[in-house]
Amino acid sequence: MENLLKIYDKFYEVLNYEKESGKEFEKIKLYNENGCIAEIYLPSNFDSISIILSGAGYNDKTKKIILKNLNFLLKEKIGLCIFEMRESSLNKIDQEFFEFFKRVVGEVRGIIKFIDSSFKGKNINIIGVSLGGIIGFIVGATEKRIKKFVFLVTGANIELITWGSFLRFYLKKDCKRNVCRRMHKIYKHLLKNKFYNEIQNLPRKCFLYDPLTYTENLKNREILMINGLFDFIIPFWSVIEIKKRIKNAEVLWYPGTHLTLKYFLPFYKKKILKFLKNGN
Repeated sequence: MENLLKIYDKFYEVLNYEKESGKEFEKIKLYNENGCIAEIYLPSNFDSISIILSGAGYNDKTKKIILKNLNFLLKEKIGLCIFEMRESSLNKIDQEFFEFFKRVVGEVRGIIKFIDSSFKGKNINIIGVSLGGIIGFIVGATEKRIKKFVFLVTGANIELITWGSFLRFYLKKDCKRNVCRRMHKIYKHLLKNKFYNEIQNLPRKCFLYDPLTYTENLKNREILMINGLFDFIIPFWSVIEIKKRIKNAEVLWYPGTHLTLKYFLPFYKKKILKFLKNGN
């Protein structure tokens, strides 16, 4: 596994930051070599910081939606770090996705390093939504400094998500369905036997950004997952795959789809807050 994780060794260091004081919280903008990569919102006497990894199609409107839906955490002394999920379109071929994942994981790890050194003693958590959750699994496998994970409408098994969800009508395909199925059979065999070095030699890169590859490194970590029973983008079985491998992950279901999360999320605020605050 160590050799496999070296794929995501590159850090994008935070090179500069700007502080802005407000009535309710302090805002800090973080910059690396690629520009502004995150905004941190800190209430007074905060207990911890949660890095928010959003789904595909991130824009300025997304940031406002995140603040609106997660404002309850700021009120409870939990700081928020909203990552700028640039170039997060799903309209990519396999190699492009792989390069995207490497860059984003490296940038998030740079943010974690900055938070850890700037706010010593404060716990760092991840809240990942959809694509952001998939990234969060990989970050978690590489970073022991993350204490807790909240994954919203997120799953694993790239084959199932690609061919067994509505995304099959949108995602670019690098191989035919039967070829993909055969490669994933080999992949599952390698995974079962923990032949991680051999996974790197498979002819596609999707295995290197599938959360299933990294579940071994996330066992015994504190994980809360909230998913839709009728989600046709992150299918039911892609969530069950994670639960099978990470037994202690708590999975909650709401009777809705991927896009109706915003209507059900208010019912889980107390659960999320209790999870993040418990043991701090």
